[in-house]
Amino acid sequence: MRNVRLFWQIFPACVGITLLATVLIAWLATTTGHSFFLHHLEGEIRERALLLEPTITILSKGDPERFAEFVRQTGRRAATRITVIDRDGRVLADSSEDPQLMDNHGGRPEVAEALAGATGFAVRPSRTVGESMLYAAVPVEVVETDRRGVLRLAIPVTPVEAMLASLNWKFAAIGLAVVGLAALLSYTSARRISRPLEEMRLGAERLARGETMQLAPAGGEGLSTEMAALAAALNRMGAEIDRRIRLMVQQRNELEAMFASMADPVVAIDAERRVIRLNQAAATLFNLPAEGVQGKAVEGVLRHAELLDLIDRTLADNSRQDRRVSLPTGTEPVLLQTRAVPLRDEQERSMGVLLVLHDLTRLNRLEHIRQDFVANVSHELKTPITAIRGYVETLLDGALEDTDNARRFLDIVLRQAGRLDAIVDDLLTLSRIENRDGHEAITLAPAPVRPVLESAVQTCAVQAAERGIEVRVEGDGGLRAAINAPLLEQAVINLLQNAVTYSPPGARVVLRCEAGTSETGEGEVRLRVSDNGPGIGREHLGRLFERFYRCDRARSRDQGGTGLGLSIVKHIAQAHHGAVAVDSTPGQGSTFTISLPAA
Repeated sequence: MRNVRLFWQIFPACVGITLLATVLIAWLATTTGHSFFLHHLEGEIRERALLLEPTITILSKGDPERFAEFVRQTGRRAATRITVIDRDGRVLADSSEDPQLMDNHGGRPEVAEALAGATGFAVRPSRTVGESMLYAAVPVEVVETDRRGVLRLAIPVTPVEAMLASLNWKFAAIGLAVVGLAALLSYTSARRISRPLEEMRLGAERLARGETMQLAPAGGEGLSTEMAALAAALNRMGAEIDRRIRLMVQQRNELEAMFASMADPVVAIDAERRVIRLNQAAATLFNLPAEGVQGKAVEGVLRHAELLDLIDRTLADNSRQDRRVSLPTGTEPVLLQTRAVPLRDEQERSMGVLLVLHDLTRLNRLEHIRQDFVANVSHELKTPITAIRGYVETLLDGALEDTDNARRFLDIVLRQAGRLDAIVDDLLTLSRIENRDGHEAITLAPAPVRPVLESAVQTCAVQAAERGIEVRVEGDGGLRAAINAPLLEQAVINLLQNAVTYSPPGARVVLRCEAGTSETGEGEVRLRVSDNGPGIGREHLGRLFERFYRCDRARSRDQGGTGLGLSIVKHIAQAHHGAVAVDSTPGQGSTFTISLPAA
């Protein structure tokens, strides 16, 4: 649709509304006056007819000549045409014409209504008189007492119509005057409204060109309050835009300085996979000039498959991606914790990627040192020691007198001592598993899972009994998986010990074994440990299996943990080509699940 100036939107509308209102008022006055006068004449002529009705009834039964003469004389004196009609529509007498020469009047609408017993009215031109007449007909008895006739009176309405026509001309003249005055006022008002808006439009164009001072006259003579407020608001907007532009320039300079001084390499990439810019740290890392790569394709700048794949995933998913990347650089590869963050516009659509790389090479070396520490001082060594101590204390408390139980307890002590030695070896093996440079393969063999679970429960029985906690094993006893029994038992023991430690006294811990299907459709065995403890907050779930990570450091220290138990569980699950996951709600307990490929 073509745009129209505001003046031509206001002026024709005001004139048109005024004209329409004038025409409607004139029409309403004319029709109301016509109806009023016509109603008044109908009442008057009806009263005349009712006054004549008795006389007409009497005379119509006498001498016809005398009756006809009465009708003629009465109609002339009253300036009213009088017509008497029998029930067959035949004219018996008329004040203006010879009844013998007149047509049958039974089809006249007012006559038909009178013959039906009502008073009938009609307005129409009369062929006899030659002007518009108002007819009123009332029922009357004529000739014989059992015959109904009609007494019809008619008067001309031409004077009324002439008067109404005169009024119409007067209304037309007044209406034209009103429309002319409205047009003049509308023209003046439209100009007063559109001229300031035109000046404001020119001010907005100056604002678009960068001019921000005094965009519109705010105090012009005759300017309305609203227009003055709008002009003032436009001027304030210009001043605010000028202030914000200066602020944005300042912030941009600050960001430039921050970007250039960042120790971590940063690379900005647009949606077309071209480099927007990179800081000096990134230029040094990739051996590139900091100012000579803008606009180039990212493939020709980074030349690293994993980084390019990370960028593609971020652009495709419009979500943050994190990955550790090993970058070969001469003698020793650089380990980078890479985070790709999507750059979004105001509608949350992807418009690029910000690649932030954090050098973890030194931290990785420290991690290896800490893994050696884990191999030597793991808190998991305390598990068999606790079992041995419990059974020895039982023997010292009097169980030595019971030979059968004493031998059984000593067998358990011997088995736990051997298991203590096995745990040390397994931890050393686990340390080798965590080493990314290579490790010895762990032997996995198909075996039933249920005996491993029962053995783990037996190991934790003393600790559970001390806290009054029931540990129950549920599920299918026939499930088999490729496992390393000691390692898997250690993982389950770690989960059970955590469940017992953090569950309230008298609670129940359930160890469930069940079959399932992985995301790839392959069968798997799931080991679930569910407790009624305090639960774990959502913010901790992503880091729960990191080494030395604690949700509540003070409480974990009081419980004697070292922060390695769940990390060991994760690596044991990975050594079995499986995974471990946690589902927890604060205040409702936690469920840890180890998923293993089914045998």
